[in-house]
Amino acid sequence: MPTTQEGGTDVISVPIVGVGLLLGLLLSWGVLGGDEQGRVNIGHLLVTYLFIPVASLIISLVSLAVGKGINLARLTALAPLWSPQGRASLHQLAQRRIDKPWFFLQSQAAAVAFALSSLVVFFLQLLFTDVNFVWRSTLLSADALLPFLQAVAAPWWFWQEAQPDLALLQSTQDSRLQDVTGDVSAFARWWPFILATQLCYGLILRGLLFFAALAWLARRRQRAEGRQPGVASPPGAGWDTGPVPLAAVTEEIGTGVALVNWAGGDDALLQQLPALRQQAAKPLRAGPLASEAAQEEAERWPGEQLLILKAWEPPMGELADYMENTRGFLLPLDWKGGRLCPPRRQHLDEWRYFVRDRAGWQIYQPPMLRAET
Repeated sequence: MPTTQEGGTDVISVPIVGVGLLLGLLLSWGVLGGDEQGRVNIGHLLVTYLFIPVASLIISLVSLAVGKGINLARLTALAPLWSPQGRASLHQLAQRRIDKPWFFLQSQAAAVAFALSSLVVFFLQLLFTDVNFVWRSTLLSADALLPFLQAVAAPWWFWQEAQPDLALLQSTQDSRLQDVTGDVSAFARWWPFILATQLCYGLILRGLLFFAALAWLARRRQRAEGRQPGVASPPGAGWDTGPVPLAAVTEEIGTGVALVNWAGGDDALLQQLPALRQQAAKPLRAGPLASEAAQEEAERWPGEQLLILKAWEPPMGELADYMENTRGFLLPLDWKGGRLCPPRRQHLDEWRYFVRDRAGWQIYQPPMLRAET
């Protein structure tokens, strides 16, 4: 599984996957240990390898469709397993609005880890112990239970040894009140069915969803970066529009514009633009480093805004969403050694390309910060 970092957060979270791995080990070891006679109840195995994976998947998919998405990964994020840096990364995911696909991906990864650790325990038990599978029920008979098990086994119809039948059910029904008679070898014949259940409903199903979630997260991250797959950055151009249409650059803004420090840069940098501070009506904060209260205040500002941005960072989807309900100017800044310097031409052109089709917005550059070639 990929574990590379992007935006400060691993594509695959070790704490979340570790929880899934540990749960698989503990639950499998518990149910495969059997009773005092060493007999393993098939009902307990079905709960662990069928009902838990399927129920958790249904809950995750339904909540994903109707709300924020409740799954093991999001619940794990509430546990004290995260460092301050990890929690800051989770906050950034939420601000960039990619937390839902990220947590859904982690849930699938945790489920795959659960399935793999369960399979390891299962194979170890088969190799080194004499596992006898039985089933017990006060209400169900073999005839009543068979249709359900046949429905469970339908996906692997081609594997005859893993198909339950009435004779196997009748010969492995157990009661604590009577001794077992008949062919005792039948108690070991359940392992293909149990293995197929784990592979189908635990590993394969969640594995397919893992790769689907990985593709979903990749698309959302591309959108958050303001990019589309296969679309290159615009070519370099001067102040005038070149072969690729770019938004014009203005060197003038009106008075009363709210100054929004989206980049989260040091206010001392803005002291180097005294004319800009005199024109600005009010300093505001918004963006990934702003608090929710500061973000809401900036979004409610009725007039024009001047967003201070890091010129070298690509436009993000969160910024595009913010600009939909606001208007004003973007000021991409660059600095070295604590002093402002002109942004690179390629960086400025990328911002001009980003703004060109966004009504109500322009690129602003003071004369002292004309872009470098």
